[in-house]
Amino acid sequence: ESARLYPAVPLIARQATEDTNICGYLIPKGTTCVVFLYFLHRDEDVFPEPDKFDPDRFLPENSCNIPEYGYIPFSAGTRSCIGYKFAEIEMKTVICSILRNFTIESLDERDKIQPIMKVALHPSEPIRLRIRYRSILKH
Repeated sequence: ESARLYPAVPLIARQATEDTNICGYLIPKGTTCVVFLYFLHRDEDVFPEPDKFDPDRFLPENSCNIPEYGYIPFSAGTRSCIGYKFAEIEMKTVICSILRNFTIESLDERDKIQPIMKVALHPSEPIRLRIRYRSILKH
């Protein structure tokens, strides 16, 4: 869900290899086409309440409603990121390790955090966090 809301790379570009007609518009061969993942992943038809953080969207019973190219944080097809699966596993491992040992609280309201789109997506200002050790029960 984090990668949907804030993809590390906010856009991908491809060059049309042949003349293509999309919804009545001619895309000539050689045209550079840009897909803004940041906005694609906020399509209300695919993701109801698109700005809401809802990890349950990706539970098996819910993710079947996401079209094949409706969620592509690492691009898709033959030119997709070769490290996609590794990155996905690494993100899950790091997040689980952190959340197992710490509680994290943002000190900033989410609507006050403005993303800046460059090569990589990043916040306009540092995000202030409160991180506390989680008390772990020992058996």
